[in-house]
Amino acid sequence: MREEYDRLTDEELFELLDSKDRLLEALKREKDEDEMLNFPWVGNLGQWFWDVKSNRVTFNPLKALNLGYEKTEIPENCNYQFFTDKLHPDDYEPVMQNMRDHLSGKSGVYEVEYRIRTKSGFWKWYYDRGKVTRRGNSGEPLFVAGIVFDITERKDLEEKQHILIRSLSTQMNLHEKLFSTIMHDLRNPLANVISLTELVKEVLETESVSDELNQFVQTILQTANQAYDITKSMLDWTKIKNFETGNADPVILHVTASEVIREFDQELKLKKLIVRNEIPEEKVLLSNRTVLRIALRNFLSNAVKYSHPGGEIRFHYQDGILSVIDKGVGMDGEKLASLFSSVIKSSLGTNREAGNGIGLILVKELLEKTNIGLSVKSAVNEGTIVELSFNEKR
Repeated sequence: MREEYDRLTDEELFELLDSKDRLLEALKREKDEDEMLNFPWVGNLGQWFWDVKSNRVTFNPLKALNLGYEKTEIPENCNYQFFTDKLHPDDYEPVMQNMRDHLSGKSGVYEVEYRIRTKSGFWKWYYDRGKVTRRGNSGEPLFVAGIVFDITERKDLEEKQHILIRSLSTQMNLHEKLFSTIMHDLRNPLANVISLTELVKEVLETESVSDELNQFVQTILQTANQAYDITKSMLDWTKIKNFETGNADPVILHVTASEVIREFDQELKLKKLIVRNEIPEEKVLLSNRTVLRIALRNFLSNAVKYSHPGGEIRFHYQDGILSVIDKGVGMDGEKLASLFSSVIKSSLGTNREAGNGIGLILVKELLEKTNIGLSVKSAVNEGTIVELSFNEKR
């Protein structure tokens, strides 16, 4: 060792002594404070110290050993390039920029995750955190201290989790498509059952048959309608999962309402209900057509269900508010307050129609993701008004 010192010039000796003094000062501070840089974590690979002026790095040999190197393979006057030369190409510049930002004072701390190639050629992940502990009179960094962790195990676990999530997402999408196909296939036979049962019911009304047979046909019709309603709700649910609620298109409200009304031809005939579309024919709004159709279909379904036979339902628009108005059984305050709760509960309609309670929850979920506001007014035996409010400045 003395022979090496003998070969140094006086200037080099002074610089070496100065560097040693800075390192001793940092180590003394660590011992006095018992917690260098306020890093209380355990299980790490140790602290490191970088003398910026001499570009000497002092570090716990654990990091080099962790990379597969022997102590004898670590240069005596090790500098930061010993590690940065082994950085992953994608991580090199972010690490360098992170350190440059800290040295220049742009960031309060140097903190970064990166990959380093081991001696055997594999990549390991590290979490590194440090800060300048001493600056010169002009603010230039003189000494940096930090701590490093091997986070390879955590990163491997995160990658496995990401793979699992992607796999589950693919399976869920496949299941949703299968589910949607099944619902479509069920809806058509159910519609046929409803139409045929209604035809049988009309024929029986002209014949002298037992009350028991009439009740039997009525039960079939109600059950089929309930199943049909459920399939429509489930199809709406699949639409919620597969479209962007932020999408907006010009929607002609009168036409959209008319299309929804036509879907209820059979139900309207059965209860002898009249639906008036009072929306101005020229009214166009920028909105999500899919959301609007699902909402209107649900509200009209409820209006039909709770309207008295021979009653009237109105679609009305004024000053940015689209209303679906009925004069049916209405709701009391308690029922109104729990209308959009997560508890699926539905009461029988005026013709003892059964519902599933799913639709309102789906509509609420949809409208919360769009620019369409929702409010409901109702009173017992006076009917219900559902209002959809639009931001026409959008």
